[in-house]
This record gives sequence, structure tokens and C-alpha cells, in this order.
Amino acid sequence: MTIHDAIKTYLQDEAQTRATKLADYLMEIGLTPKMEWSHGFRFVKNDKSPCLLFFIVSDNAAGEWVLCDLPVVNEPEWQTLGDDHKAFILAHLKVCGIHDGSHPCGCGSEPGATKVIFGKSYDNICTSEIQLPNPDEGMLDTFKQLIDWWVVQIGGAE
Repeated sequence: MTIHDAIKTYLQDEAQTRATKLADYLMEIGLTPKMEWSHGFRFVKNDKSPCLLFFIVSDNAAGEWVLCDLPVVNEPEWQTLGDDHKAFILAHLKVCGIHDGSHPCGCGSEPGATKVIFGKSYDNICTSEIQLPNPDEGMLDTFKQLIDWWVVQIGGAE
């Protein structure tokens, strides 16, 4: 199944439109979707680059989708990221479900794990450091800016 097939199968209306536009944009800038399962795709720049993001369209018939796994970088790269974009990432950090007492999220994160993000320590952050469930247009605009930054700064070398 292609990413477009998954979007058409599992999303409707505005969610389908936004997800299709984002998938098209990601492919236009040279990212390749790698299917993980019928409704989950990792986008990479090339075979040597890390996963840039994980794009999941839910198969639960609720028409939901989520973006996650944007690499949270360490020094020196994070110093080139603007404060507004850092704030966006920090606002969307995900505490792992294993750690907050809710259902396990299955990410593989270890209980009590500490991650350093932008020079500050955070406890119990999910392996998928940020998550954007059902992103709206404003979130997608900011997310695209982060994608562009990432490709140029740390992931765009061919």
C-alpha cells in the first residue's frame, strides 16, 4: 500500500486533504516514504539519513493521523534553530504512556529515561519525542518549516 492509498483508505475530509498535501510536499522536497505497515510510513532523505518523521494514519476508523519522530538534535545543530521553532517542539513533547500510568505506547522507551533536548533534561519522554496528532493547518505550516530546516541543516546531504 502506498502512502496515498493509506490516506485515502483511513482518512476523510479535511484530515485527508491535509495529509495528502503534506505527503505530496514531503516527496516534492526529496523525502521518500518507507512503509512500516499498511498505515505507517517513515520518511527519509536517503538511505544513509535517519528517519525524519513517522507519518501514521490510524486504522481505527476514527479518521485520525499523527506525525512524530522529528529528530530532536543536539549541539551544535540546535543552536541554529530559532526560538519559535524550539518552543513548538517543546510544546509537543510526548511523555511516554508507559511512564504516566496510562496504556503503554509500545515505543520501547525505558521507564525513568532522561533525554536532553535543547540542552535541558526531560524525564520520561517517549522515543517519538514529539507527536502532532491530527495537526491543523497552522501546525503543519510550522512543521514544514522544521522539515525544511532539518533537511538543510542536518539531513540533506546526498
